[in-house]
Amino acid sequence: MTTDSTVFIVACPQCGTANRVPASREGDAGRCGNCRAHLPPLYSTPVPLTDQSFDSFVNAYPVPVLAEFWAPW
Repeated sequence: MTTDSTVFIVACPQCGTANRVPASREGDAGRCGNCRAHLPPLYSTPVPLTDQSFDSFVNAYPVPVLAEFWAPW
């Protein structure tokens, strides 16, 4: 659970600067405060995907994705 004061630190992939990202901006792409490079969107909670949305999400996401697959017995 996140609160309004929760902040995540995201390192810029270009210059390495630590950028503070408020939890309320989860899923939004941003820009580095130092070099203005694009920062990837941050997800601190799982994103439920379907057969139709999985490929487009993973292919568009610029950093590695951790996926968990589940199937009933």
